[in-house]
Amino acid sequence: MLNREACERRVYRLATLLIGDPVTATRVIEAVVDAQPDLRRLDSAHLDRLTVLRSREIGCATIVDGAVPPAVASALASLPIQQREAWVFTHVYRVPQRETARAMDCSITATTRHLQQAEPAMAAPAGDSPTTAAAALLKYSMSLEVPAFWRAQRRRRKTMRRLRLAIVVGLVLAAMILALMWLKGVLAAA
Repeated sequence: MLNREACERRVYRLATLLIGDPVTATRVIEAVVDAQPDLRRLDSAHLDRLTVLRSREIGCATIVDGAVPPAVASALASLPIQQREAWVFTHVYRVPQRETARAMDCSITATTRHLQQAEPAMAAPAGDSPTTAAAALLKYSMSLEVPAFWRAQRRRRKTMRRLRLAIVVGLVLAAMILALMWLKGVLAAA
């Protein structure tokens, strides 16, 4: 069971590797974490599955950051999305193949095939060792924190929702008071 901040961080880190753009990855946080009515009932496997689904909707780009070697970033970006997912889950996060298959919503055999197809592309920039590329990506991923601008936007949205609710409640109360005053006037006239 993860708290809200841990969920946001997990989704953001995974989405950044899958999408390649940290700013766009914040949209995945909104689509995954903000859409959940009760985060306490959400396990990490389900969270990963939702992150994969939302990341696929957005697409992928090349990671542009000094912490990731350009050859590794471009090799990762060149992979089709499912190969990229299989490689990131298996090599970067060391997720067991069964959980990877669940997160990708495919069979273990398909996950293995995606991974085998990704290996040559990811081995080339890392000098025939996927562990070098995976280590660089893991270090980059673990250095990521949910951006302050996103948290500020979230607070503003929350404040605006509360303000709208207060206005609606105020209008309803005003309408009820006016209706009672009218009813009192009607009854007094009768």
